This record gives sequence, structure tokens and C-alpha cells, in this order.
Amino acid sequence: MELKNKIKRVAIYLRKSPNNEGEETEETLAKHRKRLLDIAEKNNWESKLFQEVGSSMDENRPEYQKMICEIKENLFDAVLSVNLARVTRDDAETPKFMSLLRQEDVLFVTDSERIYDLEIQEDWQALKFTGFVNNWEYENIKAQLRKGKKDSAKLGRWSNGTPPFGYIYNPLEKRVEIDKEQAKGVKLAFQLVLDGIGVDNIAINLNQLGYRTKRGNLFSGKSIERMIRSEIYKGWIVSNRLKGRNTHQGKIRPKEQWIIVKDAIKPCIIDEKTWDLANEKLTQRQSLAPRARQRRHGLSNLIKCALCGRTHSVTIRKDRKQKKELKPCNRKDPLGNSCYNRGLNYNSMMDLIITRIKIRREEIIAELKNLKEESQPFDSKAIKIQLIEERMKKVEKALKMLQIQLEEDLISLEEFKERKKYVHEN
Repeated sequence: MELKNKIKRVAIYLRKSPNNEGEETEETLAKHRKRLLDIAEKNNWESKLFQEVGSSMDENRPEYQKMICEIKENLFDAVLSVNLARVTRDDAETPKFMSLLRQEDVLFVTDSERIYDLEIQEDWQALKFTGFVNNWEYENIKAQLRKGKKDSAKLGRWSNGTPPFGYIYNPLEKRVEIDKEQAKGVKLAFQLVLDGIGVDNIAINLNQLGYRTKRGNLFSGKSIERMIRSEIYKGWIVSNRLKGRNTHQGKIRPKEQWIIVKDAIKPCIIDEKTWDLANEKLTQRQSLAPRARQRRHGLSNLIKCALCGRTHSVTIRKDRKQKKELKPCNRKDPLGNSCYNRGLNYNSMMDLIITRIKIRREEIIAELKNLKEESQPFDSKAIKIQLIEERMKKVEKALKMLQIQLEEDLISLEEFKERKKYVHEN
């Protein structure tokens, strides 16, 4: 009774597992909520509810982190939850959570009204042992889920979330079935790859025909590449590919840890031979890009299109006496509309860069001169002078780098001498 009397304000934490961690329902969550609220009301405790759906192994849960912050602000005398497993089962996070409760002198209360005072060694050890058991139980659950996924895949059942474009999920059969209309788009994408068309142009083709991704977005080159690389289109189900969760897709496990079940989906959209040929073709096409990038120039990867942001590349016009030019942009948006930036003569761009560096150099020299003439305390002026001199060094370094680029046979020797003389004189 003495511990109960110490409690005036409690943080009630409720968590429902994601679907892939168990069979919990909204009804289960409602029962837990009512049970804990009844305990708080019976004991005349002021309460604040923290409720969310998330994994007990994820310490970045928004409501959990919010509760942690408020515990540190001394807003609660106790944390009330169904059990420790509802709060955390992670073997790294559990001792951190327990240490925080002990540090802030906050009690932990379960739905059986068992109160843990972590200043008492016996309570600390009991709760720590509970955390160990929770983590052991969680790892067993994960192992059973992985086994269940593998068994389901062998039976042709789908357990990898929303099926990809071209398939729909049949919840009664727990299988994926072909969406006939979307399957036409998938077959078209594979055929265009075999025809030597790039993934960006394939995306434009699908978008113009009215196809959209599962989320209703326009296709992109990346989404087409993921489609071509996905084994599901040849009837395979691949599970346990990703480890953990993040904003995008998690870390990829070593391939020997993947759960691969061949011929799990019948019929499939693409036969295995077509899938292999398309992937080989895509790999060959992607391997061409590095060879094109080996030919670097003074402005390589430095000039961006002001209209669409694409990096301009440099071309040598054999029909114009090896004249260098920044290539026209011609980048297409997802619907096939081309950027109208027509590029620029390479030497003209060099002139613009040299002129801009010269202007900036003069601005810094003038700023440095004015600063030296001002009557300021010595220490303040010295710091500013040092900063400006450092900027001057950067500008001088840029001029040297530009001269080196000009010397790399990017312009004629006469042009190089003329420009070098111009820079020194100014």
C-alpha cells in the first residue's frame, strides 16, 4: 500500500503489434486500454495515454519516445502497462528503459497491479529477468514466423505484404492472382527491355498508356528496373530478403539467408526464359554507362540544367572540327515531355566561368581593402582579415584548377595563352 500511495500521476502505455508479429486485433487493444484505465480510476491516479501500433523491438516509436521525454521531465510517478513486453522486448533497450525509471524514481506497474520499485534490488532483478524472457520469447516468435513464411511459400501462399504490380491478393486462398490488365503492362515492359529500350523510356510508355504503380504514382526508371529484377514475375516467392526496417526498404541479407521457393505461383506472368533474357539484357545495357563516363572534361559533372536539374554532359562534334559542346538536355519527364534546354558552346561556358571568378575575386579584394582601412579593434579586424584571406586562397586555387583544366587540351594553345594573360592582367 505504501508504494501505491506514492503514485499520483501515471503514464499508460499501450502497444499493438503489427500484423506480421501476431494476431492481435483492435478488440485486444480496446480490452487492454479499458483494463488499465480502470486500474488508474480505481486508485485515483491521474493518467495520460500513450498508444500506438509498432514493434516492441523498435525504440523509435513516436509515442514511446514521447513518453520517455515526459518521464525525463518528471511528469509521472509510474508507468502503467499490461507488462514489460508491451513496452519493449529489445535486449538493448530494456536495460536503458529500466535505468531511466530508476534514475527518475519512477515505478513500473503491470495490469495485475504488481508494482516494481527499481531502487529495490529484488524488483530490479525480477524485472530484468522478465525482460530476458520477453526477448527470448520474441526471438522464438520470429523464428516461427520465418518457418511459417517458408511453409506458406512452398504451398504457393503469399505473406510478403502488398503484392507487386500485375498481381492481386486473394485473402480466401491466401494466394496472389494475376491482374489481367496490369499483366499486359508487365509483359510490355519485359518485351521493351528485350527490344533494347531503356528503363526511363519504358516508364514513359507505360505512363502514356495510363498504367500507374500500386500506389497510384507514375512509373519511373527505378520502378521499372525493380519490376524487371523481381523474381515473382517468373513464379518465384522470395522471403527474408530484408533485415530490419527503415524509411525505404531495410538492409539486404546475404543471399544464402533468403527463403526462395521456385514455381510457387502458377500461372506466372513471365516464363523463366523470358525473365532471364530480360535481366541479362538490362545488365548489359547498364554496363555501358561507366564506359561513357570514363571520358572526363574540365566541366564534367559540374554544369546542371537550370530547367530540370539534369547534369549536362560534354560532346565532341566530329562534323565541326572536334568542337566541344555542352549537349542539349532533352531530359523527359514521366509523361515524355522533353526539356527544351539546347546546350551551349563549351568555350562560351568557360568564358562565363572565368568572368564570374574574376568578378568574385575583385569583390573579395575590395572587401579586404575596405576592412584594412576601417578603424576597428585589432582582434576583431584580424579575425575578419584572416577569414577573407582564406576565401582569397580558395578563389586563387579555383583559378589554378581552371588553368590546369585549360591546359588539358580542352582548348587550343593560342586560346589558353590569351586567357591566361587576361586573368593575370586583371
